[in-house]
Amino acid sequence: METERAIRLLDPKLQDPYRILAAKRIQQISNSSNQNGGNQKRQAHILKGINNKLTTEKAMIVRAEKGRTVIIINTEEYTRKVQNFLRENNFHTLQKDPTKRDHKTLQKILQQSNLIIDKKKMKFLTQKNPQPPKLNAQIKLHKPGNPIRQFINNTKAPSYKIAKHLTDVLNRHLHLSNQYNVKNSITLAENLRKSV
Repeated sequence: METERAIRLLDPKLQDPYRILAAKRIQQISNSSNQNGGNQKRQAHILKGINNKLTTEKAMIVRAEKGRTVIIINTEEYTRKVQNFLRENNFHTLQKDPTKRDHKTLQKILQQSNLIIDKKKMKFLTQKNPQPPKLNAQIKLHKPGNPIRQFINNTKAPSYKIAKHLTDVLNRHLHLSNQYNVKNSITLAENLRKSV
């Protein structure tokens, strides 16, 4: 589609997060059009027109931070906001992607953890095709200068499934008064010590 052409105009490091966002938006529209049957062709035509307009104007659709609002923003402005956030927070580009190395390390650790984790569950606790976490951003319309609120999608990260599993295990065995927060690290250490 025309969306891909617009995404290719971006910095290569930012293309994958935009592809994910675009795919989700297109899937949502596609799902709603499948439910409406007769409106499908009309909605597809409208979607194609929107994608063409976004491409020619070098714009993109982004969710706003609050509410169920989406905004259309110039692609260069969005990229600039994300780049400024990365620069202001001292992020650096790694020489090599550590995802494969981390995945192999995690698999070795899981194989050595057969007393803690059942071997039958181990294959479900690792990603088949791990990917590095992706940075996404929402625009804060209610703040001056419309900064971004960043969030990380780590569902494809090597440790995502095992972290989720271990969280469930800890929640079953640790009975903390507030299941979502810990007062401080000392309280957490004391609670862990008492449970063992």
